[in-house]
Amino acid sequence: MPFIPENELERALVKAVQDRAAAPDFYRLLLDSDLLVLGSAEGQDDATEKFALAPGGKLNLVIGTKNGGQFLPVFSSLVRMQDYVKQGGKYLSVNGRALLDVTRGAPITLNPASEYGKELSPAEVQQLLDGQGAGRNEARVVVGEADFPVALIEALTATFAARPDIQAAWMIQVTFADRAQEPHPLVGIETNADWPSLMQAIVAAAEKSAPGLVFDVQRVDRKNPAGMAGTLLQAAPFYQRRNTDPTLN
Repeated sequence: MPFIPENELERALVKAVQDRAAAPDFYRLLLDSDLLVLGSAEGQDDATEKFALAPGGKLNLVIGTKNGGQFLPVFSSLVRMQDYVKQGGKYLSVNGRALLDVTRGAPITLNPASEYGKELSPAEVQQLLDGQGAGRNEARVVVGEADFPVALIEALTATFAARPDIQAAWMIQVTFADRAQEPHPLVGIETNADWPSLMQAIVAAAEKSAPGLVFDVQRVDRKNPAGMAGTLLQAAPFYQRRNTDPTLN
């Protein structure tokens, strides 16, 4: 049956599959949203209402198998779970960040039976939670002096200055262990803007000033830094709206 998004996370997932530039917003929502997982919590097998997992508490989760390996099936909505589960069973609704943290080290598959899903290796999960990679694709981040594309910085600065919904922006250079000769900038943006329209403006500015340049973009929330946001915040911003108090954002 056709994939009809049930919530904001699923809408972001579809956009990320269709447009790589939308991936940062999907990952942010993956951590912020409640996800569904098959299983139960120790001592809460008969729970019918919302509860908090006690310190040291354990989750008893259902594991899936594929090509001889195991993975943890996770779902973005009840509809996606029903696509996967052939018989009824217990399930939990858990905040994405908390779920990935408590199951850290397990391969994750979001919506394994749906048209739109995402496989996350343990290294990718670690990168999302800690802002750093692991293993073969370990991210090496350069903060401070780097060979940043001046044309892109100038174009983005002009774009952001014309938009009152942009508070600040940072840039760091990211390379990967298996692609050491292919560094690319990661731009972090602190904003309350409509993300799709902002990405359109960024892409247009980049195509005009630095055509063909590969770079990534991530939303930055100072109060709840996700993904690489914590590393971005270590760098000095290349754009800062005047008279902006970051404590008010």
